[in-house]
Amino acid sequence: MRVQEGERVISKLFRVINLFVENKSVTTADLVEKLGMNKRTAQRYLSDAIDYMDIRKNDDGSYSLINKESVYSLVKRDDSYLTATMLQYARALFPETRYDALDKYISLFNLQSLTPALQVLETSSIDYNKIDNTIKNIEYFLKFRCLKMNFLYLKDNKMKITTPYKIMFYNGFWYLIGFNDNEEVRAYRIDYIVDITSNGEKPIEISEKSKKMVDNTTSIWFGNEELYVDIELSDGIKEYFIERPIFKNMEIISEAPFTIRVMVYNSMALYMELMPYAPYFKILTPEARQYFAAKLKEAYEKHI
Repeated sequence: MRVQEGERVISKLFRVINLFVENKSVTTADLVEKLGMNKRTAQRYLSDAIDYMDIRKNDDGSYSLINKESVYSLVKRDDSYLTATMLQYARALFPETRYDALDKYISLFNLQSLTPALQVLETSSIDYNKIDNTIKNIEYFLKFRCLKMNFLYLKDNKMKITTPYKIMFYNGFWYLIGFNDNEEVRAYRIDYIVDITSNGEKPIEISEKSKKMVDNTTSIWFGNEELYVDIELSDGIKEYFIERPIFKNMEIISEAPFTIRVMVYNSMALYMELMPYAPYFKILTPEARQYFAAKLKEAYEKHI
């Protein structure tokens, strides 16, 4: 059943890319024959691949991937929905061997690291097929960046206007990250977004500081100031943090005891990312330690 579920947009997208990686040239007929598509669908997927990868048209009408680095540049970004799409396919296809599935992709694209991979593979996520059309509509605004985006947000049943910036995958859900007129960042769950339109307004100019803040945040918790936090990790968890950094800005500042320094823009982001590892770390930075303690006390009083 899990394999059958993978045979949708997710699997087709990966298999098209796989054909280009493993063959010197690819034709529409190859997609029809090898992937079981009809000719119209094959042409659409081929067109998408050409748009996103470094592909040339040959004299005989076939297409060739110029180099694998073009695929690497596309999938290495942790904000890439193509990356998460392929990993979701791996998750559907190999539910019992997720690490093996991850190794398959790392080997296939000659990648040394793919930071968001384990998070995507280990997280129960919303069905990509349900939001595929919405993402395609959002992609228009992200591609041309010439208009603000209007939409109805079902979470509060209100109309929203945003300057869209990126799509990201976090904790099982897909989000549109956008800015309002005073450059405050907002995260909108894509499965709540409907009736996408534009009123013709031009998008706001986003400052480099705001771009940096969004691009360096791995969660949907954003802020304006850089917060540096020192964290001591127990021996049982340190290798896990080394192999799978959960923070983009992680620096090892001591080996004994093993201590890392991370940068976040929001204390809640720190709390949400660290909470699963609560027995195995100690926060050394006083302000962050106090925030974490207050949150733990609040949880204790509610549930104990």
